[in-house]
Amino acid sequence: MDSTVESGSTVVAAPRPAFRQALGRSLAEIGWAPFALVGVALVVLVWLGRDMTFYHDEFAFLLLRDLSINGLFAPHNEHLSATLVLLYRVLDGTVGMSTYWPYLGVTFALHVIVSAIVYAVVRREAGSGWALGAMAVTLMLGSGGDDILWAFQSGTIGAVAAGMGAVVVAPRRPGLAALLLTIAMATSGASLAFFVATVFHLLLTRPRALVWLAVPLGLYGTWYLLFATRSVSAGLGGVADYMLTGLEASAAGALGTTSLVVGAIALLLLAFGLGRAGRVPTVVLSLLVSGVTFFFIAGLVRAGLGADQATAPRYVYIVAPSIIIAGAVLLARIPRPAGAAIGAAVFAVALIGNTILLFETHDRLVSKIECEKSMTPIARGSAGNPC
Repeated sequence: MDSTVESGSTVVAAPRPAFRQALGRSLAEIGWAPFALVGVALVVLVWLGRDMTFYHDEFAFLLLRDLSINGLFAPHNEHLSATLVLLYRVLDGTVGMSTYWPYLGVTFALHVIVSAIVYAVVRREAGSGWALGAMAVTLMLGSGGDDILWAFQSGTIGAVAAGMGAVVVAPRRPGLAALLLTIAMATSGASLAFFVATVFHLLLTRPRALVWLAVPLGLYGTWYLLFATRSVSAGLGGVADYMLTGLEASAAGALGTTSLVVGAIALLLLAFGLGRAGRVPTVVLSLLVSGVTFFFIAGLVRAGLGADQATAPRYVYIVAPSIIIAGAVLLARIPRPAGAAIGAAVFAVALIGNTILLFETHDRLVSKIECEKSMTPIARGSAGNPC
């Protein structure tokens, strides 16, 4: 109950704190629908997560990493993973390895945050109906299901959540963007793409605020000089093919399929829509820049492994949410009633396809977990794990 004060003979209620008022207004504007979507999605994810357990790289973090300087900052597959090491050490020290749910719960929570960012951007740029469709597809993003159902990928999802958040808030709160990028860059190398996208967004909207980004850049540069190991680089050879394949896979994944032909068509339609749209929101352009940048950086290091490597679900998850946002915003500009009908059909196909892929991911991960059960924990965490 709010406190009251007396003014003469009149009892006057003390004003509610501004934060509570703002929160109440925001929740009233949002409504119950996105929360219901999250609830339904979590039921499905928990059902699929019942068969998940510790797998592969997790044993390396649980058995071989500690809170020493080297334990925190030594690269893992070229990535700075300090926050992920810290997370596993905290969870291992509190709940141990008796249950996988606390580890997977963190992953689910971060995934919901990514979906909420997709909802927030699309709602602001296109309206709540389109935002709900985009959020539903992202929540069930089976094309990137490896990241959702394997708790170790909290590193990737955390970097995507913090990175996308930085891109979105940068023009209004560059200091917060710098903090989010610092967290993201201490979590996964995928965050470098969002750093570039944040730079791009600030160049378009608030160039003087770029100075804030010196903080995450300086910290990451220091780590790179002190701890990073040389990675096999393909130079520029094969990078263009790697980028195109990765973008096609991500566009296809946004639509709930693994067909690169569908992805190529989707990219062409997206490019056509962007060209015809006139003014495209800078936040949408910036998020798309993050996707292109990600596959360029990944291609510099991994193009030598072949372009097919760019279709990995763990990569699709990094880029597909930005494509979903752009697609929803462009679909919303098609005049009614045709636009609404086309949008509903696209979202339905994408949602069904991604849900199917999510269940297929569950089955594939279960088979991999079964494959390594006969191995020792050290062997399960080694780079030579055949499973």
